[in-house]
Amino acid sequence: MGFQQGLSGLNSASKFLDVVGNNVANANTVGYKGSRAEFADIYANTLASTSVQVGIGGRTSNVAQQFAQGNISSTNNPLDIAIQGNGFFRLIDPSGSYSYSRNGQFQLDRDGYIVNNGQKLAGYIANENNQLLTGSSPEAIQVRTSNIGARATGGSTLANAGLTVGMNLDAREDLISRGTQTVSVTGAQLQQGAGVGTQIDYQTRVADPMGQFHLLNVRLINVGPATWSVQTQLDGAGSFTSTSTPLVFTPGGQLQSGATQSVSYPIGSPAPAYGSTPFNFNLNFSGIQETAAPVNGTISVSDVGSSTTVAVYNSNLDANDPVTTPHVYNTTFRDPNGVTHTLAITLTKAATNTWTATYDIDGAGPVSTLPDGVTPIPAVVFNTNGQIISAPIIPATYTYPPGPFGEPGGPMNFNLSLQGVTQRAGVFTAGSVETRSSPAVNPTDPNTFTHSTSADVYDSQGVRHTLTFYMTKVGVNAWEVQTSFDGATPVLQPGYVTFDSAGKMNGGTSFAYTSPIPSPSGAQTPLAFTTFLTGTTQFGNQFGVNELSQDGYADGNITGLSIGKDGLILGRYSNGQNRTIGQITLFNFANPQGLQPLGDNRWAESYASNQARIGTPGTSDFGALQSGAVEDSNIDLTKELVDMITAQRSYQANAQTIKTQDQLLQTMVNLR
Repeated sequence: MGFQQGLSGLNSASKFLDVVGNNVANANTVGYKGSRAEFADIYANTLASTSVQVGIGGRTSNVAQQFAQGNISSTNNPLDIAIQGNGFFRLIDPSGSYSYSRNGQFQLDRDGYIVNNGQKLAGYIANENNQLLTGSSPEAIQVRTSNIGARATGGSTLANAGLTVGMNLDAREDLISRGTQTVSVTGAQLQQGAGVGTQIDYQTRVADPMGQFHLLNVRLINVGPATWSVQTQLDGAGSFTSTSTPLVFTPGGQLQSGATQSVSYPIGSPAPAYGSTPFNFNLNFSGIQETAAPVNGTISVSDVGSSTTVAVYNSNLDANDPVTTPHVYNTTFRDPNGVTHTLAITLTKAATNTWTATYDIDGAGPVSTLPDGVTPIPAVVFNTNGQIISAPIIPATYTYPPGPFGEPGGPMNFNLSLQGVTQRAGVFTAGSVETRSSPAVNPTDPNTFTHSTSADVYDSQGVRHTLTFYMTKVGVNAWEVQTSFDGATPVLQPGYVTFDSAGKMNGGTSFAYTSPIPSPSGAQTPLAFTTFLTGTTQFGNQFGVNELSQDGYADGNITGLSIGKDGLILGRYSNGQNRTIGQITLFNFANPQGLQPLGDNRWAESYASNQARIGTPGTSDFGALQSGAVEDSNIDLTKELVDMITAQRSYQANAQTIKTQDQLLQTMVNLR
């Protein structure tokens, strides 16, 4: 009789209803994957072959979960995460065991771990330098709520550690001369009645608009009664050139005309593309007389005597040099009388990151003391980033001799600037050495500079300081850069920038910057970092700052989190910084239906599923993440209700077969 077939059909229909009921019950369960009941028929084993064999019913062969994508619903919780595509979250339980889930309803526990029902979310974590440790096994991701601490500008390990300022300097601006404005001849008494051709020579040092020094020769030649021609020559080049107005005296010997003479020379910059900068200055002869007893007097330039700087630019000392290794920078300079002298600056390695400095003038021997002759020059010290942090500017002195035309000698003070020297592993580069006049700009007088802009920088304790840049157009395609730290007197630092005829910056675009921290701060002093002027241009457009960034920051507390499509978790802090906390990893399996269900929307790896394969969101066949959203159950309620009716009908039909078999059996029993 067919009771067995009907019974097996009832069991199958009942299992079908169980699966449908479970799907319906989890229709609102986040990340739930619906199941499908799969059936197989049953035949009795036999050695014979017959065409009249009837099956003995059906059975439930498998309840297979369907890992189709569920709908994405938005939430207001940034820690809710939906997977759009393939993959599972890895969760770590308190014992360290792994499970896998599509349920992205996460939150923070008391220790800052990202958890779901007590299970910690796994991923790559970031180290103190904000770098992901992708080479290690995924770990439980922890969001640390403690302060991130402060970092001084230039303190990161990034290639562009320091301050970056990208500007456009207006090419239409007028020049502001940084050089000599007036050359004065004082105390001179020309011989009255001197014969024609009588001449008197003067010599002095002058600075052009870019601050570079030149030799100026001034010659007075008698060309007639009470009349003297004024002639000038620059750097000994070419013949003497007469000015437009001679000196004319009254019969009493008083200067009648020519007291002020205008002189102009074209000055070519070192690179031809810079163009020719006009060098205009005045000759002042006020007070000069014509007397019976001649006195030559003196020539003087008041604005270049105490502002001389010998600067080394774009040089690197090899950090691997052995102790006692010397490096010499050779240059020349002019004393106030215009006489040229040789200068050799020697840096000798004394210890790791430490060098001693000496200078030699005209081969007289190295000088290793300050002008007072007692205090040794401080050691030149570099930090681990290769930036100079001690003795970037060294005062020097020189007693120059009388000039060739009787000019008096005297003491000359100048500064040796090593701010453009770095110490990094590699070959020694000599860079360049320049001698210039560098009077400080007046921040309260906009006529002393062309453009200015400020940037915030931070010391080692996270205290904010203001660094102000003063950009002065001193020549054709040439700009002087002075900086002021917290309102202090501006200094010539980083130095000079020049542009080609297309408005692009010439040479290096990075400069060392060093400044002492004002007292009574307890931060590390001086503050040393690299200033990058990358992207700075000179076009005929308004001045503007196009890029401004630096890697220092004050202390800060975490204020929020954001999670990207690639799984990167960024922390937002009260100091404006973003820190990488970690990256969520996804896992996939060759046969997801072979995963072992654990409940709580979790599965475990099994032999049938094969081993978990790791990847990051958005790569290979792994899906992307969506923060602030969850993946709904993939249950289609309409289909489940239809399946429920189908299972009901199947159950009823199988029950009817048993009833019919019972009636047949009863009929047979009643046969007599």
